[in-house]
Amino acid sequence: MSIISRNTVSGLAWAVVAITIWSGSLVMLRLGVTTSLNVYDLTVLRFGVAAVILAPSALRRGSGASRVGLFGLLAMVLAFGAPYVMLIALAMESAPASLAGTVNPGSMAIASVLLGWIVFGDKIGVARFAGLIVTTIGIVMFTEAGGAITTGHLILLGTGSMWACYALIVRHAAIPALKATAIIAVGSAVLYLPVYFLALPKQIFTAPLADVLVQAGFQGVLVSVVAIFAFNRSAELLGATAGATLPALIPAVTLGLSVFILGETAGAGEITSAVLVTLGLALILVGKSLLIWLSNHFLRPEIGRPHP
Repeated sequence: MSIISRNTVSGLAWAVVAITIWSGSLVMLRLGVTTSLNVYDLTVLRFGVAAVILAPSALRRGSGASRVGLFGLLAMVLAFGAPYVMLIALAMESAPASLAGTVNPGSMAIASVLLGWIVFGDKIGVARFAGLIVTTIGIVMFTEAGGAITTGHLILLGTGSMWACYALIVRHAAIPALKATAIIAVGSAVLYLPVYFLALPKQIFTAPLADVLVQAGFQGVLVSVVAIFAFNRSAELLGATAGATLPALIPAVTLGLSVFILGETAGAGEITSAVLVTLGLALILVGKSLLIWLSNHFLRPEIGRPHP
């Protein structure tokens, strides 16, 4: 008899898919800006493709979107749409993907806790406070390990705060993940594509077709559609606690992918920092609930056994 249930195994598999795609998107952005495409090309490939796929969901009424109003929808697009991705890509012209995978989600989690405390009156608690401290230490250590602070470092701190503002709006309006992604994709396409084609420098027409298709498929399809489905499916199978912890794995996975795909170096300082941020994020996201979930799913032998 297996201690781990079939649902848990399936949920973990979907979680691996979601985290690999999310972490891989940062690696792919770094690869794009250091090879044949520029920041503006990558942004248009991300949202142009996603908008076509997700337009029906974005145009469908309901699901909390009406509660935020036009200003709220615009704020969502600005905070987590084309400007966000463009800034991330710009940051990685001078910063490695592994840094983005650590600083961006780390600063997002810190800003989310503080904004939740200020706006909603959320209690921080001992576990979250410990997570804030550990995450901050990890970010500082990673920055120190990487040498001199660049513009990319500062941009990634800013994009983390933008992500937190977006999450605050989605939480307030209770907008489902796929609906929110669709709104961002279509809104970004409507606002950004005219500016891109009329005013911004382009390399997309001279870049190798293979590079364009790979980025379009990864950024526009895998990140915007497949990862969202995988994340939601894993949360259904594993439960809300484990599902909420998934973003905590981004630093470690991004570090591994950046070394394997981009050939970036990872010394003891970078590895330790990624582990600290991962631990800090887990504490911030779910705190002691994670320990309870692990105990229920992996440490109790009756879980996963058939009932008599």
